[in-house]
Amino acid sequence: MKTIKLSNLVLTVSPDLYDLLTEVELDSYVLVERELTEFNREELNDIIARAIVFHRTNSRYH
Repeated sequence: MKTIKLSNLVLTVSPDLYDLLTEVELDSYVLVERELTEFNREELNDIIARAIVFHRTNSRYH
């Protein structure tokens, strides 16, 4: 297990999603159990959704 920035995971698995996230979300840390290259897009989408919910302050603007 290791802790990495969400931005690193997004850039490795699906860089096209990078611009959709806020700076706060990209700077958040996630705990992963395997190598970054082993994640698929569906798993990344789930992690991103959880980060958005965690950091949401006003859902109308996201």
